[in-house]
Amino acid sequence: MKPKNLVIALITAALAVGVVSCGSDEPTAPAPTVAPSTTAAPAAVSAFGEDSTDILFKIHQRNAVAIIETVEERGGTPEQAVAALLAGQAETGWRSGLSLPAPATAIADIYGWRFAYNIGADSTDAVRAATHAFMDNAAGVDVEPGDPEAYALAVQRADTREYVEDKRFYTNGETAASEYAKAQPIAEAAYAELRLGR
Repeated sequence: MKPKNLVIALITAALAVGVVSCGSDEPTAPAPTVAPSTTAAPAAVSAFGEDSTDILFKIHQRNAVAIIETVEERGGTPEQAVAALLAGQAETGWRSGLSLPAPATAIADIYGWRFAYNIGADSTDAVRAATHAFMDNAAGVDVEPGDPEAYALAVQRADTREYVEDKRFYTNGETAASEYAKAQPIAEAAYAELRLGR
């Protein structure tokens, strides 16, 4: 065999071996592709609403801060602060100066009592004054603040002004128990947001 033919034969043989060793009867599946995630984890919604620029968001947050600060100034515990937040949320949704339910013609403080302060009804000072009254009532309660719902209701019922449930609720079948139970997770979330940074 001529050297030229020998080189061609060797190249052809090498190519044939390469093709055979690379080939396979099994079809090769394409490598799986992982698409980058386009959805971010949902941001936690504030206890005060979704829009921090909304006026009600700001009012609710301002009043909740005033409640917590007043409880702390009085030497209250975090559990008492949550209970005060809970009572304010259940009774008025953290709004001071709202109209009391009919047949009353007066307005309410943040805990739902007839407003009797010589200050602006929707002011932070009004929230602080009402929270001082809440803490005064708390001094005579023998319920543990570890159960914020029961504790908050006990504090409200310890008030000498007499807590009359059907003058506060029952408009759509609500009761103090149902409204306070509904308010507890909101109050806990507000406290966590304002004091624990969560």
